[in-house]
Amino acid sequence: MPNESVTLDPAAVTYSAGPFELVPVIRDILRTRYCVPGSIFLVEGLERVSVSRSGRWQAIRLLLGDGAICIQALLGANMHRFVQTGEIASGAYIRCEAFHAKWQNIDDRTIVTLVIEDIVTVGWNESYRVLGQDQEPVTQPYPATSEQPQELKDVQSEEPKATAKSSSVHAEDFDFGDDEEAAEEAFEAFETLAYPTKSKPQQKAQQPIALPRDWHDPQTPLKLTTLRSIPHLPYKQNWSCNVLAIVASLSDVEPSNLPPHRQRTARLVDPSTSKQVHLTVFLDPEEFNPCVGSAVLLVGVKNHRFDGGSLKKYESDRKNGRWWFENPLELGWCDVEGIKAWWSGTTEAT
Repeated sequence: MPNESVTLDPAAVTYSAGPFELVPVIRDILRTRYCVPGSIFLVEGLERVSVSRSGRWQAIRLLLGDGAICIQALLGANMHRFVQTGEIASGAYIRCEAFHAKWQNIDDRTIVTLVIEDIVTVGWNESYRVLGQDQEPVTQPYPATSEQPQELKDVQSEEPKATAKSSSVHAEDFDFGDDEEAAEEAFEAFETLAYPTKSKPQQKAQQPIALPRDWHDPQTPLKLTTLRSIPHLPYKQNWSCNVLAIVASLSDVEPSNLPPHRQRTARLVDPSTSKQVHLTVFLDPEEFNPCVGSAVLLVGVKNHRFDGGSLKKYESDRKNGRWWFENPLELGWCDVEGIKAWWSGTTEAT
């Protein structure tokens, strides 16, 4: 156990190669993903991790501080000798001449690890050294095969090459000679310890799409607007919206003052309001012919001030492709059966 009477003093510094300043850089690394050569850190913790069942191969993890926050790091194998000689230990100030950051996404979290390839010890914090005198670096054992989750076994057995590529430490950092079996065992364990594999979380449901120009897959949900909301959209006129409603009535094709000088009108209803909302179709009005009582999905219709809030589909909207769907039961996200059941109950009650 460490000597609990020792008080950590960040100013108790012994310089090995001239004065230096501990500058907070970790937040900048996380923000820019760039590791500035020559950055200085304080080694606040050190542990050895066995990466083979025999204990022959080890990885060394460091806990590095910049005076503000800490980050974990993996020490390249060519630097391990400095741990053995005591040049790198808790309380050492190290200048990282070559290092990079490794990002790993696990579930909904991102884990960042520095991979250090070249360092120089530039000083010591004496209070950290005294605190760590009674402590040996922690050594974690190689995890037993029986303790590995089934998902990990499957990944390792089916995709060994892909697993090796995702490691924070490159293959050339270890010298395994001709012992290929030991090398394979070491890298397998190292992956398990450095970046524990977890089952992939279920993908979050895709957010509904609002604009027709962004809607390319009919199975992708659209953001729907209720008829009650039409008068209260951000703009009183020409705001694009998508509507699922029942066709209560449909007129014949009529003359119009707007291109193409023909139009067809419909009355729409839905459960959100007792008012029937007026829809005027200028885009191919002859082809807009849903049956009265059917459910229609209208894509990219525009609101208008007329009649206290109405909808229009203009000739200029042709570029957006198909814009109406009658009884689109094939769209699982669209509650066609629900709105038709509501309409059936409404008509029976009257």
